[in-house]
Amino acid sequence: MYKPGERVKLNLLCLLLFLMIGILAFTAVNTFEAVQNLREQYSDVKSGDVSTIHPWMTIYVVSHIYNVPEDYLYHSLQLNYPNGYRHTTLYELATHKRQTVNQVIHIIQSAILTYRKAHPKSLTPAAGLQRDRKPLAPTPGRMHY
Repeated sequence: MYKPGERVKLNLLCLLLFLMIGILAFTAVNTFEAVQNLREQYSDVKSGDVSTIHPWMTIYVVSHIYNVPEDYLYHSLQLNYPNGYRHTTLYELATHKRQTVNQVIHIIQSAILTYRKAHPKSLTPAAGLQRDRKPLAPTPGRMHY
């Protein structure tokens, strides 16, 4: 039937096939979990949860996501020249201020919550976005179903 060399080749090909299927399944599971995690984080941000602030964010990003003025956040961190820090991450700000990044994030979280108490109209970041949104005009050539 099979020569000894052919049998070894066939077994090796089967082993490689099963290995590839295993890697594919592992990658699919990790991708699914990453998508679920992203959906949860997006939901938390949309609801205004301040625990989603991360060290890689900048004050500019936090300001836009949480609908809080940049100057207010800079003032809460006691930074005098906000324009110089616009593209600086929270991690870099913490290093500059000789504080831990968790301390800086906690200060910003407290500032956001304080701002929301003083300005109840802007409770969630989505509220500001939806208020300013206008319906889009139909795209020329687009079919209606």
